Amino acid sequence: MEIAGHKTIDDWNILLKKIKPTYNQNWDEAYKFFELRICTRYLKPIEAILNLNTNNGEGFAIVNLQCSLIETIESFINGWIYRHPIFINPHGIILKTNDKIFKSFFSKRSPFKNYSPKINGKYFYKNVRCGLLHEAQTKDNWKVRSDKSKIGFTYKEIKSGILVEKIIYRENFQRDLEKLITLYGNSIVTGVEFDGISACELRENFIAKFNHICTESTPKQK
Repeated sequence: MEIAGHKTIDDWNILLKKIKPTYNQNWDEAYKFFELRICTRYLKPIEAILNLNTNNGEGFAIVNLQCSLIETIESFINGWIYRHPIFINPHGIILKTNDKIFKSFFSKRSPFKNYSPKINGKYFYKNVRCGLLHEAQTKDNWKVRSDKSKIGFTYKEIKSGILVEKIIYRENFQRDLEKLITLYGNSIVTGVEFDGISACELRENFIAKFNHICTESTPKQK
Protein backbone atom coordinates (compact mmCIF):
# COMPACT_ATOMS: atom_id res chain seq x y z
CA MET A 1 0.00 0.00 0.00
CA GLU A 2 1.44 3.37 -1.05
CA ILE A 3 1.44 6.07 1.64
CA ALA A 4 3.69 8.77 0.13
CA GLY A 5 4.06 8.98 -3.64
CA HIS A 6 5.26 5.49 -4.55
CA LYS A 7 6.65 4.79 -1.09
CA THR A 8 4.84 1.98 0.67
CA ILE A 9 4.07 0.75 4.16
CA ASP A 10 6.88 -1.80 3.75
CA ASP A 11 9.30 1.01 2.83
CA TRP A 12 8.35 2.86 6.02
CA ASN A 13 8.69 -0.24 8.21
CA ILE A 14 12.17 -0.90 6.82
CA LEU A 15 13.22 2.69 7.45
CA LEU A 16 11.64 2.70 10.92
CA LYS A 17 14.30 0.24 12.09
CA LYS A 18 17.06 2.67 11.05
CA ILE A 19 15.86 5.94 12.63
CA LYS A 20 16.10 7.13 16.22
CA PRO A 21 14.70 10.46 17.47
CA THR A 22 18.00 11.36 19.15
CA TYR A 23 20.24 10.75 16.11
CA ASN A 24 20.28 12.54 12.74
CA GLN A 25 21.07 9.49 10.62
CA ASN A 26 18.49 8.65 7.94
CA TRP A 27 16.11 11.46 8.88
CA ASP A 28 16.54 13.00 5.45
CA GLU A 29 15.11 9.79 4.04
CA ALA A 30 12.30 9.79 6.63
CA TYR A 31 11.33 13.37 5.79
CA LYS A 32 10.91 12.39 2.14
CA PHE A 33 7.82 10.41 3.20
CA PHE A 34 6.20 13.57 4.54
CA GLU A 35 7.43 15.66 1.62
CA LEU A 36 6.06 13.27 -1.00
CA ARG A 37 2.78 12.82 0.84
CA ILE A 38 1.95 16.52 1.03
CA CYS A 39 3.43 17.30 -2.39
CA THR A 40 1.23 14.83 -4.26
CA ARG A 41 -1.89 15.42 -2.14
CA TYR A 42 -1.70 19.17 -1.54
CA LEU A 43 1.15 21.21 -3.00
CA LYS A 44 0.89 20.12 -6.64
CA PRO A 45 -2.94 20.37 -6.75
CA ILE A 46 -2.79 23.84 -5.17
CA GLU A 47 -0.10 24.91 -7.65
CA ALA A 48 -2.18 23.61 -10.56
CA ILE A 49 -5.19 25.69 -9.49
CA LEU A 50 -3.06 28.78 -8.88
CA ASN A 51 -1.58 28.42 -12.36
CA LEU A 52 -5.03 28.81 -13.89
CA ASN A 53 -4.47 32.55 -13.37
CA THR A 54 -8.19 33.22 -13.27
CA ASN A 55 -10.45 34.77 -10.67
CA ASN A 56 -13.69 32.85 -11.04
CA GLY A 57 -14.04 31.45 -7.54
CA GLU A 58 -11.20 28.93 -7.59
CA GLY A 59 -9.66 30.77 -4.63
CA PHE A 60 -12.17 28.96 -2.43
CA ALA A 61 -10.82 25.58 -3.59
CA ILE A 62 -7.25 26.76 -2.99
CA VAL A 63 -7.91 27.93 0.57
CA ASN A 64 -9.99 24.84 1.30
CA LEU A 65 -6.95 22.71 0.42
CA GLN A 66 -4.74 25.03 2.46
CA CYS A 67 -6.99 24.54 5.49
CA SER A 68 -6.65 20.79 5.17
CA LEU A 69 -2.88 21.20 4.78
CA ILE A 70 -2.77 23.26 8.00
CA GLU A 71 -4.52 20.46 9.89
CA THR A 72 -2.07 17.93 8.47
CA ILE A 73 1.02 20.00 9.30
CA GLU A 74 -0.08 20.89 12.83
CA SER A 75 -1.10 17.29 13.54
CA PHE A 76 2.33 16.04 12.42
CA ILE A 77 4.11 18.65 14.53
CA ASN A 78 2.18 17.64 17.66
CA GLY A 79 1.65 13.95 16.92
CA TRP A 80 -2.12 14.38 17.06
CA ILE A 81 -4.10 11.34 15.90
CA TYR A 82 -7.62 11.69 14.53
CA ARG A 83 -10.19 9.25 15.83
CA HIS A 84 -13.70 10.36 14.91
CA PRO A 85 -14.96 12.70 16.27
CA ILE A 86 -11.87 13.77 18.26
CA PHE A 87 -8.11 14.25 18.09
CA ILE A 88 -5.82 12.59 20.64
CA ASN A 89 -2.29 13.75 21.44
CA PRO A 90 0.61 11.33 22.13
CA HIS A 91 -0.19 11.41 25.86
CA GLY A 92 -3.79 10.33 25.34
CA ILE A 93 -5.22 13.78 26.03
CA ILE A 94 -8.34 14.51 24.00
CA LEU A 95 -8.67 17.62 21.86
CA LYS A 96 -12.41 18.03 21.56
CA THR A 97 -12.63 20.38 18.58
CA ASN A 98 -10.68 21.09 15.41
CA ASP A 99 -10.50 24.78 16.25
CA LYS A 100 -7.70 23.95 18.71
CA ILE A 101 -5.57 22.96 15.72
CA PHE A 102 -6.02 26.35 14.09
CA LYS A 103 -5.54 28.26 17.34
CA SER A 104 -2.29 26.37 17.89
CA PHE A 105 -1.16 26.88 14.31
CA PHE A 106 -1.71 30.63 14.04
CA SER A 107 -0.35 31.39 17.52
CA LYS A 108 2.78 29.21 17.38
CA ARG A 109 3.96 28.71 13.79
CA SER A 110 6.37 30.94 11.90
CA PRO A 111 5.79 33.10 9.93
CA PHE A 112 2.07 33.14 10.83
CA LYS A 113 2.59 33.93 14.52
CA ASN A 114 4.40 37.13 13.56
CA TYR A 115 1.59 38.64 11.51
CA SER A 116 0.31 42.08 12.43
CA PRO A 117 -2.63 41.95 12.74
CA LYS A 118 -2.64 38.33 13.85
CA ILE A 119 -5.03 35.75 12.44
CA ASN A 120 -7.46 34.54 15.09
CA GLY A 121 -7.35 30.74 14.76
CA LYS A 122 -10.76 30.22 16.36
CA TYR A 123 -12.53 32.54 13.94
CA PHE A 124 -10.47 31.36 10.98
CA TYR A 125 -11.64 27.82 11.73
CA LYS A 126 -15.26 28.87 12.12
CA ASN A 127 -15.58 31.34 9.23
CA VAL A 128 -13.01 30.12 6.70
CA ARG A 129 -12.34 26.42 7.20
CA CYS A 130 -15.90 25.39 8.12
CA GLY A 131 -17.55 27.93 5.85
CA LEU A 132 -15.62 26.68 2.83
CA LEU A 133 -15.99 23.02 3.71
CA HIS A 134 -19.73 23.08 4.31
CA GLU A 135 -21.02 25.88 2.10
CA ALA A 136 -18.21 26.81 -0.33
CA GLN A 137 -18.09 30.33 1.08
CA THR A 138 -16.39 32.33 3.81
CA LYS A 139 -18.41 34.04 6.53
CA ASP A 140 -18.39 37.10 8.80
CA ASN A 141 -16.57 39.38 6.33
CA TRP A 142 -13.68 36.98 5.69
CA LYS A 143 -12.57 37.24 2.06
CA VAL A 144 -10.30 35.26 -0.27
CA ARG A 145 -8.48 37.35 -2.84
CA SER A 146 -5.66 37.20 -5.36
CA ASP A 147 -2.75 39.55 -4.79
CA LYS A 148 -2.95 41.18 -8.20
CA SER A 149 -1.33 44.38 -6.96
CA LYS A 150 1.67 42.44 -5.59
CA ILE A 151 1.36 43.97 -2.13
CA GLY A 152 2.96 40.90 -0.58
CA PHE A 153 0.54 40.65 2.35
CA THR A 154 -0.81 37.26 3.35
CA TYR A 155 -3.49 38.64 5.68
CA LYS A 156 -4.96 42.11 5.92
CA GLU A 157 -7.80 43.75 7.82
CA ILE A 158 -9.68 46.71 6.38
CA LYS A 159 -11.99 48.62 8.73
CA SER A 160 -15.09 50.35 7.42
CA GLY A 161 -17.15 51.80 10.24
CA ILE A 162 -18.04 48.97 12.61
CA LEU A 163 -17.25 46.31 10.00
CA VAL A 164 -13.83 44.70 9.57
CA GLU A 165 -13.04 42.95 6.28
CA LYS A 166 -10.54 40.15 6.87
CA ILE A 167 -8.66 39.25 3.69
CA ILE A 168 -6.63 36.14 2.91
CA TYR A 169 -4.40 36.52 -0.15
CA ARG A 170 -4.29 33.00 -1.53
CA GLU A 171 -0.88 33.08 -3.31
CA ASN A 172 0.91 34.68 -0.39
CA PHE A 173 -0.79 32.34 2.06
CA GLN A 174 0.65 29.45 0.07
CA ARG A 175 4.07 31.09 0.03
CA ASP A 176 4.09 31.25 3.83
CA LEU A 177 2.81 27.70 4.21
CA GLU A 178 5.73 26.50 2.11
CA LYS A 179 8.15 28.55 4.24
CA LEU A 180 6.78 26.80 7.30
CA ILE A 181 7.13 23.39 5.67
CA THR A 182 10.78 24.18 4.88
CA LEU A 183 11.45 25.15 8.52
CA TYR A 184 9.74 21.98 9.75
CA GLY A 185 11.72 19.82 7.34
CA ASN A 186 15.00 21.41 8.39
CA SER A 187 14.28 20.57 12.01
CA ILE A 188 13.32 16.97 11.23
CA VAL A 189 16.44 16.42 9.11
CA THR A 190 19.12 18.35 11.02
CA GLY A 191 17.85 18.05 14.58
CA VAL A 192 17.40 21.74 15.42
CA GLU A 193 14.60 23.05 17.64
CA PHE A 194 11.37 24.05 15.93
CA ASP A 195 9.04 26.70 17.41
CA GLY A 196 10.08 25.74 20.94
CA ILE A 197 9.73 22.00 20.31
CA SER A 198 12.85 19.84 20.58
CA ALA A 199 13.83 17.86 17.49
CA CYS A 200 13.57 14.65 19.53
CA GLU A 201 9.93 15.31 20.43
CA LEU A 202 9.18 16.45 16.89
CA ARG A 203 10.63 13.22 15.49
CA GLU A 204 8.75 11.08 18.01
CA ASN A 205 5.53 12.75 16.88
CA PHE A 206 6.52 12.22 13.24
CA ILE A 207 7.02 8.50 13.83
CA ALA A 208 3.72 8.24 15.70
CA LYS A 209 1.86 9.88 12.81
CA PHE A 210 3.35 7.65 10.13
CA ASN A 211 2.81 4.54 12.21
CA HIS A 212 -0.85 5.54 12.52
CA ILE A 213 -1.06 6.24 8.78
CA CYS A 214 0.35 2.77 8.08
CA THR A 215 -2.13 1.17 10.46
CA GLU A 216 -5.07 2.97 8.85
CA SER A 217 -3.78 2.22 5.34
CA THR A 218 -3.45 -1.52 5.93
CA PRO A 219 -6.38 -3.40 4.34
CA LYS A 220 -8.76 -4.71 6.97
CA GLN A 221 -10.39 -8.11 6.79
CA LYS A 222 -14.17 -8.08 6.99
